[in-house]
Amino acid sequence: MRWATEYEGPVYLRLARDVCPDVFEAGYEFKLGKTYLLKGGQDVLLVSTGPQSQRCLEAANLLDQQEVSAGVLHVPSIKPLDREELIKACEPFKTIVTVEEHSVHGGLGGLVCELLSGQSPKTVIRLGLQDRWGESAPNEYLLNLFELSSAPLCAKVKAIVHPAT
Repeated sequence: MRWATEYEGPVYLRLARDVCPDVFEAGYEFKLGKTYLLKGGQDVLLVSTGPQSQRCLEAANLLDQQEVSAGVLHVPSIKPLDREELIKACEPFKTIVTVEEHSVHGGLGGLVCELLSGQSPKTVIRLGLQDRWGESAPNEYLLNLFELSSAPLCAKVKAIVHPAT
């Protein structure tokens, strides 16, 4: 937010209702377009933005307990984006799962699909709000309704990685 107040030009910020834990240590400095690997993994890469990255970290830790190795990539700015950095982060993974508390159309998931389809084709699953109207309710209720809180997210990703189990 500090960066946005000092930037000359238009800026779009999505704000969350609830307090969110930090995913970075003290001293973190936002760099426009940069991505951050928050957790390494081998089976699947969860790509997220905003407060959803913390929930992805929690889901990845739950997945570790179920023998699914999930990495987490945080994308703090959708545009601009260091395209090569994102492609390189996705390269080791066969399956990419984008997770956002936003429509699966026209957001982070669409951007990842677009970039990878031309440079490094992968299976990309987009989790978020499907093509439907949103609702107004407490955030915890909505996260559970759309299966974006850590436990339902863990279950969905496990079913993607190991569909028969």
